[in-house]
Amino acid sequence: MPQNMVYWEDVVEGQDIGSYSMQMTAVKISGGAWATRDSNPIHHDKDFAQRAQQKNVIVNIMHAEGILSRLATDWSGPEGDLKKTRFNIEGNCCAGDTMTVSGNVIRKWIGGEDEGYLSGLHLVELQINSVTQDGPFCNAQITMALPTRAGEGSR
Repeated sequence: MPQNMVYWEDVVEGQDIGSYSMQMTAVKISGGAWATRDSNPIHHDKDFAQRAQQKNVIVNIMHAEGILSRLATDWSGPEGDLKKTRFNIEGNCCAGDTMTVSGNVIRKWIGGEDEGYLSGLHLVELQINSVTQDGPFCNAQITMALPTRAGEGSR
């Protein structure tokens, strides 16, 4: 499958970066938890989760961050470089839920001298949201460095 390549010059504030949906299964949720070394039984034991007032096992935070970051990197292509993430939990996502992730560009700029490691980079800030059929799950504001058509790298 050919990979997308987004150049900084082609991006506009307000631009839609796409969306995707995924069915969250107990296997997917527990695998994400174990992959991040999170052994809390709320992520792999349905009975435990239900005793904790959840309808089923729930997605852990690091797995959720990865799911949201996937939209950013799928959109930007292989030369996009994820630089910073602010992440917020708004609800839960459980086994059996369908999660929909969508996003847009909220800011575009060149990193200033006062921005440390971002100085001189061609940057965009993305707002990425996820929802289930029950309402909001989590959101993130992700800063990405993008390549330019003039050949300036994103790193």
